[in-house]
Amino acid sequence: MKFVLRLALLGLGIWMLVMGWQTAYHPIYYRIVGMVVEGKVMGFLAGRYSPSIQPENTGVRNGHRIARRPAYQYPATVGATPNLIGKANGAFTFSFYPYELGEKVTVVFPTGQPEQSYLFAASTIGGGLLFMGFGLWCFYIGVGVKL
Repeated sequence: MKFVLRLALLGLGIWMLVMGWQTAYHPIYYRIVGMVVEGKVMGFLAGRYSPSIQPENTGVRNGHRIARRPAYQYPATVGATPNLIGKANGAFTFSFYPYELGEKVTVVFPTGQPEQSYLFAASTIGGGLLFMGFGLWCFYIGVGVKL
């Protein structure tokens, strides 16, 4: 039983490390080598898998209020008219405050590929780092701590 638990913790730890790394890495990397533009929050995603955009930043799921991830409008180049719509793709956003409708956000993307955008925000990067920390903890327990 201990072997199965350790194996499960190792797998969970590795998965969390990879997902947290991707969530934190892309915005930082594209901030350094990609394009950086200013966008504006235009709405909020209705649910986990719903593509619809709602005007409120909170919703109700199973009787509990939940925060929603922002959808934002941004230009393809610096100074151009905002004509692209992006959706916050960081599934592990750690936010102390919700985004507000019309709030200005920093959007980063690879040069020449504006459709692959990421929000450059402390909440996204912090969520990725928090996820990585928990993944390291699970990995550590799975490898070396006596149960």
